Amino acid sequence: CTLCSLCVLCDLFSSIGGAIKPVVTFTPNWGNILGGDDVTLTCDVPSTVPEEPRTYHWYKDKRPIPGDQQRLHIFVSSVERDSGDYQCQTIGGDISDPVFLNVTDNYLILQRPPSVIYEGDPLTLRCHHWRFYDAINKKFYKDDQEIKSSESDSTFHIPNIMMSQSGLYKCTKQIQLNGGSNVQELSDVSLISVKELFSPPEIKVTPSRVIEGDEMTVRCDTRLDPLRGGTELYFAFYRDGRTVQGYNLEDSGNYTCEVRTRSDTVRKMSDGLYIQITQIHDYTVQNIIRLVISGFVLSAAVCFTYFHNKW
Repeated sequence: CTLCSLCVLCDLFSSIGGAIKPVVTFTPNWGNILGGDDVTLTCDVPSTVPEEPRTYHWYKDKRPIPGDQQRLHIFVSSVERDSGDYQCQTIGGDISDPVFLNVTDNYLILQRPPSVIYEGDPLTLRCHHWRFYDAINKKFYKDDQEIKSSESDSTFHIPNIMMSQSGLYKCTKQIQLNGGSNVQELSDVSLISVKELFSPPEIKVTPSRVIEGDEMTVRCDTRLDPLRGGTELYFAFYRDGRTVQGYNLEDSGNYTCEVRTRSDTVRKMSDGLYIQITQIHDYTVQNIIRLVISGFVLSAAVCFTYFHNKW
């Protein structure tokens, strides 16, 4: 007879060693703005750091600037004065990575978030013009192909961007100058490069030839980008397209594994691996789960041990 114990895959978290840095964010969340715009910078301290009254330090281009609160409000009046790399720090804490604020004096800009864009992230672009002029007929393009046209909406939104959506984005507007007597079509472009969050998983088995009495380990390996080391990943194993959780495991078959984010915005399936178990007698199967984190190479493994069972 065959007896199979059930294993349940656990959530897998990656971790980063060392101190946790604060992060500078912009509100509105644009990395490029026009003269005359307002922007608020916030020094976000990770929730793992104990909450207590804090004093903040702000820096622009590595030089201290006035401000000791968590938020720093800027009314942009000068391209040279306000453009630059901004950082923040709490007393006794690490300094944040720099975030660049790009101020321009153009009539129109295509705005994008200041941070790195990863697959699965939401992305909003805005075709933004100088506030003292009226504009009509807004259009968005990707690689010279029109993707949106609107009279009123100046934004283009992608709920969960994929790497295949990387490309050169452009927006155009007809700007009404001199009270509408002079209409000019202006445009701006932005290169959007979407980074890979984690690599396509690879399924592996050891040993390569499994016979009755051996321990078989099926592994699912992926590599998570270190800058998103806090991302929670879920692993699942399948045999012949059916999950190995919740029913009796059989021996031979085509095994695959899947890795997905908690939000399910990114999921990737491995190529199939056919595993042939050489059977001589009846057996009893015991299985356990092992989770391994080595640097940022994440693995989930299911181990099966085949025992000779005589009746």
